[in-house]
Amino acid sequence: MQPDDPEFLELQAHASYGAGDLEESLTAWEGLHALWLERGDPVQAGRAGAMVAMYLMMDTGLMAPVRAWVARVDRLLDGHDETPVHALIAMVRTYERFMSGDMDAASEWSGRAIELGARHEVLVAETLGRVAAARIGIFRGRVDEGLAELDEIALVLLGGRLDPLPTGMVWCELICAMQGLGEHDRAEQWTEAMELWCRDAAIGGIGGRCRVHRAELLRLRGSCDEAEDEAIHACR
Repeated sequence: MQPDDPEFLELQAHASYGAGDLEESLTAWEGLHALWLERGDPVQAGRAGAMVAMYLMMDTGLMAPVRAWVARVDRLLDGHDETPVHALIAMVRTYERFMSGDMDAASEWSGRAIELGARHEVLVAETLGRVAAARIGIFRGRVDEGLAELDEIALVLLGGRLDPLPTGMVWCELICAMQGLGEHDRAEQWTEAMELWCRDAAIGGIGGRCRVHRAELLRLRGSCDEAEDEAIHACR
């Protein structure tokens, strides 16, 4: 396999992220995007661009470059029939709007991500769309209904249907939502379930987030020495 082979670049992107090297992963996805452009395949180039946008959004929260990548992918897909890439972009748009505080638009895009993800079998788009919809419902006062949906999504993760990297992202979203509501018992129990999953998964930087969640919960329980240890490991 050669460095200018699309399969090589995609494997490099996944492996780098799994090892905790976000920059190297983004470089590989960007290289794959450029390679597909050179080969005249705008849909595949759009897919690579959508992955760049997704990782930037989830790991940096920098919305300006996320929006720029989404706009580029939209231009590449313009005039093409519906593809799985449309599901990925709907998912990215969902969280771009959610993280920007535009709940109405986020709600619309989450429905689109769920619909397109289900139709094109893009499980990460469908699952993150469901998480966003549940969190928006909680934001609008449907707390019990939203928490029940998050519990249901957690069962999907335990079933192993998602790849490790998006699974880690979804775990993080679920536990953040529960901690944000003060549902510390629930967050603690799902954190323990997540840690069991983590032992056999190459999840790179997400492992640091897992430790942050655990440190927060330990602090709330009064186990400050253990919380400090977890926080130090998270930094490393």
